Amino acid sequence: MKINKFFSAIILIIISSSMLFGQNEVRLYGQVTDANNQPVDSASVWLKQNIDSLSIKDKEGIFKNSYETFTDKNGMFSIDVKPGTYYCLYAIKEVDYGKTKLEYWAWNLPIYKDLEINPKYDRIEIYGINAFEPQSGPFNSYMIYFRPMSLTKTLSLPKEITADTLNIAPANISAEELDIKVNGLTAKIVTIDKIREYTRSEKHMFAYVVQILKPKDNQQVSNPSELVDGFDKISIELQSKETNELGKGVYFVKKIGN
Repeated sequence: MKINKFFSAIILIIISSSMLFGQNEVRLYGQVTDANNQPVDSASVWLKQNIDSLSIKDKEGIFKNSYETFTDKNGMFSIDVKPGTYYCLYAIKEVDYGKTKLEYWAWNLPIYKDLEINPKYDRIEIYGINAFEPQSGPFNSYMIYFRPMSLTKTLSLPKEITADTLNIAPANISAEELDIKVNGLTAKIVTIDKIREYTRSEKHMFAYVVQILKPKDNQQVSNPSELVDGFDKISIELQSKETNELGKGVYFVKKIGN
């Protein structure tokens, strides 16, 4: 009898440990599509560094992959991950990269519960998105920074680049070419400014800073599974009239007071 009780206790411990381990992972999932909303099979989906656990010494390795997977024939993917805030997510079919398409990026992902991300990519890469609230009231706007890079312009660069500035961004961007949403709701664009950025390649490239007004809170969101409490999800979609190319990207910004 005592032996049976002993083994029963061991089994309970194993079951309890398994349940506890399961609670220490959440699911990142979604569908990868192209500009025509067609699913992309065998696309790579890479989730980069959990920045909650990074030390100062690790900062240089922030682009290391924490998780990676591929999409199925329907463009679907799913990854079980340790909860945390992740630096970025990258998605593209590797045979497309730099030939017919550029990649999709999502930035500052707070994955503390099951989270849906649906990458959509074409020939414009929306890179390095950041967002913040201007430091004055009434805190009803966001300043959004991003660097758009056109594949058409990239492929037209000379083999030997001697210029100080890589001119691969759209020459101009209008409000009509941009669709910016906050938590699935369309935001009003009030300013668009073009700037030069000094990059890791030790070259300058062109980027844009866009100011938007936050949508009103009483509107309905379309897909709550893509949202995270305490964060605003900012999505950018650019349809360039100059090059007739599309790009999309996402950034999660922590709300003030949360």
